[in-house]
Amino acid sequence: MLIIDGFFENGVFVPEKPLTNIKGKQKATLSIEEINKDEKQERLNAWREFSRVIRASDEILEGEPERIHFRTPEEIETL
Repeated sequence: MLIIDGFFENGVFVPEKPLTNIKGKQKATLSIEEINKDEKQERLNAWREFSRVIRASDEILEGEPERIHFRTPEEIETL
């Protein structure tokens, strides 16, 4: 049995770490734990602070943004 921690948000499960070495179709069980209100409020406050700092930044960005390539599970397996 493999246990994978993560969170479920807007209908999508997001694991804490990349999933590797899972081949083919596998039976899985998702157990959802309720997040207490304090933890939820902490997350909201952290995102608000992050947003505030971004908006308050006077850093000048130069050049063109680079495209990000995320590895596929197959690419990760070959590492």
